[in-house]
Amino acid sequence: LLSNAARTRLKSALAKGPVKLKVSIKTRIHTSEELTVVADVHGMEKPDERFVFSAHVQEPGANDNASGVGTLAEMARVTAAMVQSGKLKPGRSLTFLWGDEIVSTRRYIREDSVRALGIKWGCSLDMVGEDTKKTGGTFLIEKMPDPSAVWTRGNDKHSEWGGSPLPESAIVPHYFNDLLLTRCLNEAAGNGWVVKTNPFEGGSDHTPFLNAKIPGLLMWHFTDQFYHTDADRLDKVSGTTMKHVGVSALTTAWLLITADNTTAIALVKDLKASAIKRLRTELELGKANLKKGSDAEAEAHIVEVWQKYYSDVLGTMRDIPVGGASQALTNAIEYSKKEIEDKKYRLR
Repeated sequence: LLSNAARTRLKSALAKGPVKLKVSIKTRIHTSEELTVVADVHGMEKPDERFVFSAHVQEPGANDNASGVGTLAEMARVTAAMVQSGKLKPGRSLTFLWGDEIVSTRRYIREDSVRALGIKWGCSLDMVGEDTKKTGGTFLIEKMPDPSAVWTRGNDKHSEWGGSPLPESAIVPHYFNDLLLTRCLNEAAGNGWVVKTNPFEGGSDHTPFLNAKIPGLLMWHFTDQFYHTDADRLDKVSGTTMKHVGVSALTTAWLLITADNTTAIALVKDLKASAIKRLRTELELGKANLKKGSDAEAEAHIVEVWQKYYSDVLGTMRDIPVGGASQALTNAIEYSKKEIEDKKYRLR
């Protein structure tokens, strides 16, 4: 780590011209043991199907990533208490994982191929406790690759971490993006918590899930002016923010490990509303760009890709109920798909 004071001095010097540094480095190489902590709540109906949370422990900062580790620990404590009291009866399993970033999560997925088949969702908690009045930045959900990762426009913006446009072939239709976002927006209603998303960028514990074809999301903050400096201390952490993130994350997980068909049908309605809102936004963006001289074929194609994306997303929702999809759920999905596919949501 570079100290914040040293960083400030270097930036000031660089502003005046080229800078030469003389650096003395002391290193020590030794064998150490890398440990991963795994806590499981076993499902009562389908214990082999699971939701996995991960938080990496190797970063030394308060926000990066003691805030993620601490939030996940509290989520595990609350879950255990709810199960022990009989108030939470999970149909599927819920796993909490603490370890080295990417390495531990990847190993958890790879070391047991049978277990990996049952991992249905993964979510990483990274820098989730920011007091943004001090650190800057905002809370973000990094989405699985959707069309905004191909065409980043309108309110969609990459974080300062940075990202490059993905090919259309990288798009992964799944309800997880909108489901978690809706839970966060519900938590934020009326209390001033700012919730935003960013297109896929990678770099944290959600990537091993995605690389294994498992739906995976990242809950985080960026940017943080104290990121990877010795000023990332406890005074930059907000307990209120940690609570907002923890409640949103845990509500999402509990929903998915207990869902019946009634719940799934309600989620289909939520998803349809999100889809229609997005399609209307893309239509307006397309029309505005056409007035500026954009290529009509290209603009129409973008809207159609979004339309197909959400139609495919709805199709993935059959796996939500623990006991399997009912005919009523299937009907709700098909009805919603027809609404989404209506030509009124096209530019041609």
